[in-house]
Amino acid sequence: MSERSDPRKVDGHPNAQFAKAAGTLALLLVLGAAPSAAWAFDRGGFKARAEATLAELNTKRLADSKATLARLDQMIALGIVGLKEYGASHPKYAKLMDAAIADSQAMKRMSDVEIEEKWGESGTAGDALGIPLKSLADFGEERAYLELVVGPAHQYIFVKKWESAKKARWLEQARDEAVELLKHLEVVRGK
Repeated sequence: MSERSDPRKVDGHPNAQFAKAAGTLALLLVLGAAPSAAWAFDRGGFKARAEATLAELNTKRLADSKATLARLDQMIALGIVGLKEYGASHPKYAKLMDAAIADSQAMKRMSDVEIEEKWGESGTAGDALGIPLKSLADFGEERAYLELVVGPAHQYIFVKKWESAKKARWLEQARDEAVELLKHLEVVRGK
């Protein structure tokens, strides 16, 4: 039996070139999609957590503040994925997104004044990187992505204050941050 007549050999088939090309294309598509699928910011999951937190803050009391803090930590973790994606697709802002990621855990230990001075609309965090935060539009895309980490961290600060003082104003301020975060989320893309 010659190699050409062996049915297990594809090379002799009239569509052999097409089959090889299709196989190569399929492999490239799978490999090309893998990083984005592994990274994809879960906008729906983030939004569900943000809405649950807002609903809880609207009651003006927290039945389980530890659960609220854990949810805010989950939002920060999801937000980090969003910042990584944004930085990867917008190199001009990559260092700013990386700086926010690096500072994400420290943000939760800042005071309200400190987080505003560093990461707020007129904050200084981007100055050394050549991207003053005051140059970002309040509800523009870059600011919206930063808020995926800054917003939950800011709420975290107020919930911690409420835990120690049980003053309603801390939950009201956390609520205000939650409302603002949901407005920013309208600009953010994700699955």
